[in-house]
Amino acid sequence: MSQSGWFYRIIRHPIRWLTRFETIVDNADEQALSELRQAQVVYVMRSTSNADLSIVQRAAKRLQLPDPTQPLLIGGKKHDRVMFVEEATVDGSQRAIRAFEQLLQAHKNDTELDVRVVPIGVFWGRTAGQKGRAGNAMVGDLDNPGHWRKFWLIMLSGRQVLVRLSRTVSLQSMARQHGSDHSLAQKLARVARVHFARLRYAVAGPKLDDRNAVMSSLLDTPAMQAAIADEARVKKITPAAARERAHSYLDEIAANYSETLIRVLDRFMTWMWSRIYNGIEVKGGDRIRELAQRGHEVVYMPCHRSHMDYLLLSYVIYKEGLVPPHIAAGVNLNFFPVGSLFRRGGAFFIRRSFRGNKLYSTLFREYLCWLFQQGYPVEFFTEGGRSRTGRLLAPKTGMVAMTVQGMLRGQQRPVTIVPVYLGYEHVMEVGTYLKELKGKSKEKESMFQVLGSIRKLRNFGYGYVTFGKPINLGQYLDQAQPDWRDDVTLGAQEPTRPRWLTPTVNRLAESIMRNINDAAAANAMNLTATALLSADHHALTEDELVAQLDVYLGVLREVPYSMDCHVPDNDGRGLWQQLSKLDKFNVSEDSMGKVIRLDNPNAIAMTYYRNNIVHLLVVPGMLASYALAKGRFSEAEAVDLLQRIYPMLQAELFLSHEADGLHLWLAALCEEFARQQLLQGNSQQWQVPARDSKRYFQLELLARSASETLQRYAIVLELLQQSKPLSRNELEQHSTTLAERLSAMHGINAPEFFDKKVMSTFIASLKQELLIELDEEGGMQPSAGVAKLSDDIDKLIDPAVLQTIRQSVKSLLAQ
Repeated sequence: MSQSGWFYRIIRHPIRWLTRFETIVDNADEQALSELRQAQVVYVMRSTSNADLSIVQRAAKRLQLPDPTQPLLIGGKKHDRVMFVEEATVDGSQRAIRAFEQLLQAHKNDTELDVRVVPIGVFWGRTAGQKGRAGNAMVGDLDNPGHWRKFWLIMLSGRQVLVRLSRTVSLQSMARQHGSDHSLAQKLARVARVHFARLRYAVAGPKLDDRNAVMSSLLDTPAMQAAIADEARVKKITPAAARERAHSYLDEIAANYSETLIRVLDRFMTWMWSRIYNGIEVKGGDRIRELAQRGHEVVYMPCHRSHMDYLLLSYVIYKEGLVPPHIAAGVNLNFFPVGSLFRRGGAFFIRRSFRGNKLYSTLFREYLCWLFQQGYPVEFFTEGGRSRTGRLLAPKTGMVAMTVQGMLRGQQRPVTIVPVYLGYEHVMEVGTYLKELKGKSKEKESMFQVLGSIRKLRNFGYGYVTFGKPINLGQYLDQAQPDWRDDVTLGAQEPTRPRWLTPTVNRLAESIMRNINDAAAANAMNLTATALLSADHHALTEDELVAQLDVYLGVLREVPYSMDCHVPDNDGRGLWQQLSKLDKFNVSEDSMGKVIRLDNPNAIAMTYYRNNIVHLLVVPGMLASYALAKGRFSEAEAVDLLQRIYPMLQAELFLSHEADGLHLWLAALCEEFARQQLLQGNSQQWQVPARDSKRYFQLELLARSASETLQRYAIVLELLQQSKPLSRNELEQHSTTLAERLSAMHGINAPEFFDKKVMSTFIASLKQELLIELDEEGGMQPSAGVAKLSDDIDKLIDPAVLQTIRQSVKSLLAQ
């Protein structure tokens, strides 16, 4: 077809008025786009549609790329700028092959030539269609529809057009590696067709099944038939009654995904996010687009901070050009009318606990396996519930185990877990979390609660979504359990529970949590909270705050915790200017300048945001604590102590660095401290600055980011040494009591400081490191290494706090 014929020139203006599109470019960093703008470019499109070409022309202009309607000149010869791989006629289908062949021949004649091929997909809406139907011609995306159908697509879906520019292909590299004959041109055209088919699947997802038909088919599987028969026998009811019970469970669980609702929510969410957030920072989108396009079953596993998580993550995934996932949501959210909306948005509901209910657990597992087998992306929160302290919670492994069991059902498509970090500069539930931590019962979700929350939606700062390092489940199992395929059952059979399943799932869950923390986002709020909470009376002058923010930024940029971690581009002053607009701090001013202060209630709330990134700064804080305690030290001495503490830190905070590489991390931190003049000297002998200097003060603030962790460790170790053997429950309870006392006496307003679960994790890691022994009656007592570790940690703690710990332990044991 002509790319600039009279018909095209007539219709392109009406199409411009009637359509609106979004553009997503894979590998869209500015450097890659700049190189593409300087290159010779040809486009590959799916169909010959004039409407599609009009959209592509506008997208190319927006991206400052060559006009697709203008020919490509090579050696004075004109070549088509666009190749269409899905032409309607047989003759037309050969046109792309001939165009590829001509371009390959041009590369053979000119070895310096390098034409870049850019595949472009144009999608009119995201309707996947229903199984057993040809698709909805009025609103769905179709290959090469007739003029009448295309007219209706433009009229009804013209405001939801998505343009996807995939990664470019170098024809120079192709010609050098594979030659330039006709067969290669045919292969390129065939690969392009497959590419667009996969791209469409990634954008719209699999065709939808009728919900009632799905429920009936699931109840008829052999596994469910056996579970229903077992329910009837154990509960002494009829098989029909047992089947009806199973049907009611499934009706409670199953989603009812509606693409129409997703389109409506897209508009609403775009409006809402722009109203309540200054922006949403997204990192790692290329990862999930590549996985989806390669046909992977993607399982998103985010951390859980807020009810906003469900909406934000689905919205971001949709804006990344992918189909939103089916989300495992707590059944507490299934209330009128929100439950129905969530269900149509892809939510399927799960009870908090269904231990002992074999019928429900079998049914839920069957439904989850069906989602995997059909190719629906899935999302669930490994922590089970929202974190009340801002830290990652210990993972709930039930859903992770079901995901692994899905692999044991003979899952054909590769399954990849994508850990996701969600962060906010404001979490609307923080006030409620603090009340719950003080003992108030959790409020049951209701429509009144939702309406009350909506009134608070304003001025939330920035949101952060980072897609972390994916875990290919098949590859993970190959390494963790090489013979796992021996336990694969037929697709319709009940999945097995081999003996290796539980320990493998536990290790996998730990890896997921570490990858989530690797993708953490440092931002203006959590960095400022860390600085102010480290200061005496939670107050700093503006200059002191700005300088401390620069210290944190320097450490995180120059010695990055991970390559996936997000660090702001601003300097300390820019972060404070950005954050001051949120009105979260008390700012007073006198003749000497501004003072930023946290009042007591707000200081407690700020611990939530600090805890979002505590794992990023705990090792730098430990090193700073050691430096201040010693005054002069060698790197080897610091490494010796931190290697003994590190296993407990790693277990508590899901740190991804391994202990055998800790010396490299600490060496890099010492060099960075020296660059910032927080230390002086070299690896053989480092020295802290003068006590009356600004640098000493900055080092002290950095050290306090780890002080509460050290104090909590000191409590447990002191208790172990002074007491007779204690049961695990006694040790946890006494440690919590002592931490509460220390918190009250020294103004430690951090709820997690005396969290029994945090104490339990530390005690478990002590036992794992053989620092706790069991006597004949099962009582816990210290091993030989505890005394030295306790003494070394005591040296890092403020003397007044250490004295309180020792006296409090004696007083408690005397009682």
